[in-house]
Amino acid sequence: MEDKEKLLFSKREKIMKIHLLIIMSSIPQIILGFFYFIIYLKTNYQLYLLIQILLFLVLSIIILIFASYPERNHYLIGLSLSVIFSFSFSMIFFTNSIYYPLYLYFITLCIYHYTEFFSVLLYHFKKLNCEYFLINQSLSWIIATIISFIETILETYYFNKYKKIKIFFIIGLIMTIIGQIFRIGGIYTGKKNFTHKISYEKKKEHKLVKNGVFALTRHPSYFGFYLWSIGIEIMCCNPICFIGFTFILFYFFKNRILLEEKLLIQFFGEEYLEYKKKVGILIPFISLDKVQEQENLKIYYNLNKVDKSIWS
Repeated sequence: MEDKEKLLFSKREKIMKIHLLIIMSSIPQIILGFFYFIIYLKTNYQLYLLIQILLFLVLSIIILIFASYPERNHYLIGLSLSVIFSFSFSMIFFTNSIYYPLYLYFITLCIYHYTEFFSVLLYHFKKLNCEYFLINQSLSWIIATIISFIETILETYYFNKYKKIKIFFIIGLIMTIIGQIFRIGGIYTGKKNFTHKISYEKKKEHKLVKNGVFALTRHPSYFGFYLWSIGIEIMCCNPICFIGFTFILFYFFKNRILLEEKLLIQFFGEEYLEYKKKVGILIPFISLDKVQEQENLKIYYNLNKVDKSIWS
């Protein structure tokens, strides 16, 4: 058993090192962009894009030759994110492109998808596969992202002056950064307690985490994702997607949080009830009404056979 664990640990370390190298490869790509646009005076983007594509193809061939299946699949996805990140970064800081909101969008997406994958790599290695990049996490997510891209591109082209409202850009950027911090903080503070799919049964390693960002909100990863998603639309000055995302994410997280609250009471009983008295959810307008509170208390009562009158 120990040999098997050591083998898994060794394999995880190897995969992690390769992914870190892939992430670090974005640095020379950005440096390349810096010198390229100095030489060409912030023009001729097409040639730079072609160079990035050729670089991606060369690195992809190296991965295909030397990496084994299935690891090479997530190496290729990681490499794609790295190239998109470095290209977008170069286009924002070294050019005068009017599409800088779109490039910022790409950067935030690259960070989001890679950090989600790394959480599984670190804490749930046995489950590791490409789906945990969460690129195709759901059809609704793909459609929403495409619609947001389209709105950013069309409105930037036809209403460019309205895409340069600095106060919206600053507010959206701050929201996006704070949201990402809460999301990452929730994942990496929760460690093995965090899973992308709802756990319906309590496992031996499950503990009630109350430190770090969990001292500020009971659902930091949800709050972070909500703030991150809305912040991107404000940053990009996307009024249509801002309204749409606000309502859709509100109802999605409301239903998910209500379900998880019931499960957490089943898992941790009075400890969780005490915790939720002190710490809120933070997502606007999501709270448990009296009926829902009574239902949760009934769950606790049925599990522990305590005097029901004390909860009425």
